[in-house]
Amino acid sequence: MKALTGRDWLKVGDAAELLGVSEKTLRNWDKAGKLRPARHPINGYRIYRAADLHAVKRDLQAPTVFQHSFDLNGPPSAKVAPEPPSRTEGPDVAAMHWRAEVALDPKHRPQLWDKPSSTVRRDWRKLPQEAHVLDQNCARYRRFTPQEVACLQGFEPAVVEGLSFSNRQLIGALGNAVPPPLAEAVMAAVVEAREWKNRTAVEICAGIGGLTRGVTKAGFEHLLCLDIDPICVPFLERLPELSNAEISAQDLRYTDFTRFKNRVGILSGGPPCQPWSSGGLRRGSEDDRDILGEMPTLISEVRPEAFVFENVAGLTTGQNKRYFDRLMNALKDADGSGSYGVLAAKFNAADFGVPQVRERVFIVGLRGQPAAAVHGCFEKVWERRTHRNPTISDAHRPAWKTVGEMLSQRDDPGGWRAWFGQNVGEQFDWGTSE
Repeated sequence: MKALTGRDWLKVGDAAELLGVSEKTLRNWDKAGKLRPARHPINGYRIYRAADLHAVKRDLQAPTVFQHSFDLNGPPSAKVAPEPPSRTEGPDVAAMHWRAEVALDPKHRPQLWDKPSSTVRRDWRKLPQEAHVLDQNCARYRRFTPQEVACLQGFEPAVVEGLSFSNRQLIGALGNAVPPPLAEAVMAAVVEAREWKNRTAVEICAGIGGLTRGVTKAGFEHLLCLDIDPICVPFLERLPELSNAEISAQDLRYTDFTRFKNRVGILSGGPPCQPWSSGGLRRGSEDDRDILGEMPTLISEVRPEAFVFENVAGLTTGQNKRYFDRLMNALKDADGSGSYGVLAAKFNAADFGVPQVRERVFIVGLRGQPAAAVHGCFEKVWERRTHRNPTISDAHRPAWKTVGEMLSQRDDPGGWRAWFGQNVGEQFDWGTSE
């Protein structure tokens, strides 16, 4: 056998991901003679030739897929079967507008009815596959409306109504938001962690106000709410809790914060996630969007009693870990006296009743208190969880909310298109996406 190269051959897991099927399906296809693997000459593992995989992928997108029964748990049946129900339900069901290889892209697939959504992202404004949902029978799919995306993020649907923005702009603004139920749990725990001299707040990178809602619900009054995206300003101006706050789209790097020195209880915000997320290419501190690196300077100017910053889980892992450690040390000594106890913890919005798997890191610092106090704060957040991963047994908390639970409480907006294959949904295995 010739030497194997990564370009020519794929491991079984990679092959399954490329085709959008399970490893069990590949084994079934091997037994049926549909797709034969080779064996690695050293370790004996099954491997697949890239050319063979692409040939199968072309078969999957052939027009005959709607004319023959097709089950991704086994080889195609030779019997001619009726067209999927979605083709005969009426004129409101249009044809699929994707090729099969696009529809089954393992990184971008429609949401399943009976599972939480994958992570809502700003790029959903471009209407990728994951900004769509399959019905409960995996027979039809359609786009999410902005109101539905708001619900996936834990907002009331009215948050996007009455604004003069396009649907894409609204979805883009929602993609960066902190889900309010998660924000409320974090902020409630932070407020319980100390006695406060100032029940005031300054928020940077406020977005459309997800974290803001957590701060105001905890009883704090904002002095300033800032976000460089002008689309966010109308969202913030609609919040009655911010009626006395200064709301601005000014770049925080050119904003004078010294006027708030020693007047702020909580400094909070969600500095741009893109430098640390996989979607943002994880360029980190080399990215000009790295506002997080400005936070030690901002803290020294404001000297808040506490700070809370939200970011993606990728901030603490891999090549970003060294930067993260340096940042944490800088935050502890932000005022030059090492007076802040600082820790970071990761929470999943799905655990707090949001129908979406969304893992985020929260960095919390308490002035004049040890890191142990922050640890106690995170334990209180943990105690506020309302839901659980369905794979975990817990009689006291229901399983994560699903997309279908959310949609079943709303009117169907229509716009359905025909999906292919009744068992495709069984091959989906959503994890987190940043």
